[in-house]
Amino acid sequence: MPKLKLSQMLERKGMSKRQFAKLLGISYPAVFRYFRVGYDPKLSTLKRWAKAIECKIRDLYDEP
Repeated sequence: MPKLKLSQMLERKGMSKRQFAKLLGISYPAVFRYFRVGYDPKLSTLKRWAKAIECKIRDLYDEP
């Protein structure tokens, strides 16, 4: 299974978790579940993330 690399994408974009939460319209503490090991987001969630940080969904995962 490909590994989610949301942290690396935020870092590459120069965005903090707090800024990411604000873009998504969720609370800062709520964003931390996205960074837990084993978190498996729905496709709709991935689409929201990609739109918020202006990338493609495939950019959110390590290459297999």
